[in-house]
Amino acid sequence: MAHEESTHPTALDGLPARTPLELDIATAAHRKLLVLALQLMARDETLRLALMEAVSQTLTFHDSHEDAGLEADAAFAFERRVDAEFRRILTDVQAVLGDGMRSPVA
Repeated sequence: MAHEESTHPTALDGLPARTPLELDIATAAHRKLLVLALQLMARDETLRLALMEAVSQTLTFHDSHEDAGLEADAAFAFERRVDAEFRRILTDVQAVLGDGMRSPVA
């Protein structure tokens, strides 16, 4: 079997760098796997309660209590978007599990 040369630029670690499309595809696959794993985990009541507690402790911005001032810096804006995606993932999990997964922070 012939070795095919990669047309991707090489990252500093010598591995081929991923294109933006490849990164989007990987992110979508990881998200689907994460949602599935959380759905399976949350079916067990003990794990579900532990998951809801961990979620409550993990989310950085609860009910927009933090005030970024007039202009949020890039790190603050990034964390807000991460938390928004975190909540979207929980919404996907809740859609399958129903009210048993409801949490005040989700």
